[in-house]
Amino acid sequence: MIIDKDNKRVFKITLGLILSLFISISVSMNSGYLKFIDSIIIGSIQKSQGGLKEHLMHLSTTLASPKMDIVWILIIAFFLWGFRNKIVALWSIFTIVGGDAVAFIIKNIVRRPRPSLHSAADTGFSFPSGHVFGIFIVISIVWIVLVPMIKSLKKQLFIQIITFIFLLLVMASRIYLNAHFPTDTLGAAFIAYTWVQISEIFYVRYAPRLKEHWHPVRHSYL
Repeated sequence: MIIDKDNKRVFKITLGLILSLFISISVSMNSGYLKFIDSIIIGSIQKSQGGLKEHLMHLSTTLASPKMDIVWILIIAFFLWGFRNKIVALWSIFTIVGGDAVAFIIKNIVRRPRPSLHSAADTGFSFPSGHVFGIFIVISIVWIVLVPMIKSLKKQLFIQIITFIFLLLVMASRIYLNAHFPTDTLGAAFIAYTWVQISEIFYVRYAPRLKEHWHPVRHSYL
């Protein structure tokens, strides 16, 4: 199968949950320590503004908007379906949609207000960052599903490096544009990582059953 059993997955989920809960609870309690970290990072990222940096930040945040995340996943799923990776295509859609539901629930539990100077276009609560959460899932699916299909190790590494840099740019852009606090972006990455690991368990457990019992995916690769 494209996604196999992983003996370390329980450890990965446990670690992800611990980090996610720690930062979520700290944000809910308005921890002074996290506020101190936020202020240092914000000052560093917003120190110089304008020019190429301004355009790069706006481009990054646009390409990683929640709507665009859905578009990227649908494009990926379309090609996967066409190449007989139908179950993986469905799993990719499930992962982004389920992840958005998880992020929405956490947002409404923590209820952190956005930074005071945020744009009027950025509505809703601040934690976790929806942009970072969504693009983390998109990049994770690229790494898990698409990268292993490439035979060249150099090309695999190139894609991983480029997508990782883009993730960092998206995180920086949300802080630069006053849409989120740094801990919103970090928390989003932790929560998204945990959700992807949980979603992989669903694939390992239910993909073979789906292939066996649902005719449209009977000839799909696992």
